[in-house]
Amino acid sequence: MSAKVVWQTKSPVVLESFKQKKITSIIKGGNVYNFQAAMALAQKYDVTIDESAIKQDRQNVLKYYLKHRLNTPQADVTVKENYPVVVGAINRSSKNIALIHHIDKINSGQSYGHKVFFVELFRKLRKMDLVITVSEYWKNFLEEHGCKNVKVIYNSFIPEDYQIEQNDIAEFRNKYSIPDKPIVYIGNAHKQKGVYEAYNALKDLDVELIMTDAQNLASDLPVRFLSLSRKEFVTLLHASEVVVLMSKLMEGWNRVAHEALLCNTPVVGSGTGGMGELLTKSKQIITTNEAIKENVETVLKNRSKYINVGYDFVKQFDMNYFNSTWQQTVASLIGR
Repeated sequence: MSAKVVWQTKSPVVLESFKQKKITSIIKGGNVYNFQAAMALAQKYDVTIDESAIKQDRQNVLKYYLKHRLNTPQADVTVKENYPVVVGAINRSSKNIALIHHIDKINSGQSYGHKVFFVELFRKLRKMDLVITVSEYWKNFLEEHGCKNVKVIYNSFIPEDYQIEQNDIAEFRNKYSIPDKPIVYIGNAHKQKGVYEAYNALKDLDVELIMTDAQNLASDLPVRFLSLSRKEFVTLLHASEVVVLMSKLMEGWNRVAHEALLCNTPVVGSGTGGMGELLTKSKQIITTNEAIKENVETVLKNRSKYINVGYDFVKQFDMNYFNSTWQQTVASLIGR
């Protein structure tokens, strides 16, 4: 009989995607990684999502705490995302893994409740059998905060999913009436993602700036906003001459930068958090706000310098790497 793994997430979309065994239209970012990791383990182990750990809309913290705290499912291995780490009890009859993408104490809030949350998070993380994170930046950070056993498993993709047909870009430009000038994609239309800094630096260049997301949270910017399907988003990354990602958040990795490199599109970025490792090892450009324009002009003049080396770095993180690393990590933990 295969070992039993219980995955604890507060996210309803991770649960729904796991039930459907596919990525749904509304799941993105770290939740995609979490779903993929649960599915990787399900190839080898008996994996269930602990529904008592799911936080429903408008459910207050006390009710969520009581529901989650009073339920400790039987498992050989329990994988906890950050919220269940803090709220739930540690399963003493199980090996315990915490999955941490990033810890952003500045942008997450400075209230008393947030401070208590982070104190409890670090206290619990030190008690885990293993902490998995997504970049060397966060591995070092967690070790500095007393975590003894930390492992990096990188964000991974299917490279073939980032191939497009020859005429897709022309059709994309025609559909959205994009003029015949270089496209510069500046990321999600959100203040914390740095679109204002990117716009202010690049507004005088003869390029077409584009930002995307499900909702435009930077609607005061005179920048083309698109809400795209998955295929269209990949086409946009291919159509862009350069992707500029000036995130202010302490990124775990930055999946959009990774995806851009899979599309052979250079990246200029702020390098916050784990993004710094991604851009450095793929030999892209980390920039300050003041140097955005200069660095974008450099890339536009010499794209080939950044394209192949970027793709060669990220292509190694495919689903064979991801699935086998997660499976071997759990097997090793069970075998101790």
